[in-house]
Amino acid sequence: MDNANLKPSMEGGLEKPTRHIIDWKNPDFLNEEKYEEELRRVADACHGCRRCVSLCNSFPTLFDLIDESETFEVDGVSYTDFDSVVDHCYLCDLCFMTKCPYVPPHEWEIDFPHLMLRGKAIKNSKKKISFRDKVLASTDMLGKMFSRYFVSGFVNFFNNNKVFRKLLEKFGVHRNAKLPKFVSKTAKQLNLTNQSNTSKFKVAIFTTCYHNFNEPGVIKDFYDILKHNDVTVEMITDDNCCGMPKLELGNIEEVGKMMEKNLPKFKNSLI
Repeated sequence: MDNANLKPSMEGGLEKPTRHIIDWKNPDFLNEEKYEEELRRVADACHGCRRCVSLCNSFPTLFDLIDESETFEVDGVSYTDFDSVVDHCYLCDLCFMTKCPYVPPHEWEIDFPHLMLRGKAIKNSKKKISFRDKVLASTDMLGKMFSRYFVSGFVNFFNNNKVFRKLLEKFGVHRNAKLPKFVSKTAKQLNLTNQSNTSKFKVAIFTTCYHNFNEPGVIKDFYDILKHNDVTVEMITDDNCCGMPKLELGNIEEVGKMMEKNLPKFKNSLI
């Protein structure tokens, strides 16, 4: 038999994963009854497989809920207890891309990260996002506030102060959590541009909030490499936050608005 003509079996995740677009504008997307039905269907499949247990804490949390329930099955887990599973997912996609044997095109069509995002969106629609999470997800606002001259020094000092960290812990930030340092001179203020007259290659740099306000040295190193190789470099300076921290909170609508604001600015840099 010619093995080259054999179609890979869908069982076992041997085929390339197919990603479906999130239909987040569909009214059913925030329908909790339909969400719970899908949540239990997926949880039951995960419960019988457990290939993903070594990934993020969502899966051990899910399996502990099932194993400690009265029935030892998904039907023994209350709907509200699934919230802890959703909270532990940070949408890294490793389960979908590397572990799960039941992702599309498999007939079960399991997409765990998209399901978790749906759960986060429902939580966001019910105004259940904590003050801490709202603040931490506003990276552009924090960056603009804390990177001002003199302010950054005070912020960095207090973020390393044990007394202040104990106080901050009351707002949900662990005292031992490593917090990023803020700089008074951001990446966008470095005016990193290079015009090459000999090379056809051109690069527009989107700094992101983190590298702009916290790690401009990474952008500077990247720029130096490009300049050394005689590449024309343009720094995008009028962009907004990409909104990814808000995506992890399920605020898909706000992420969409931020994307629409950025698109015209990125378009101006297209070559």
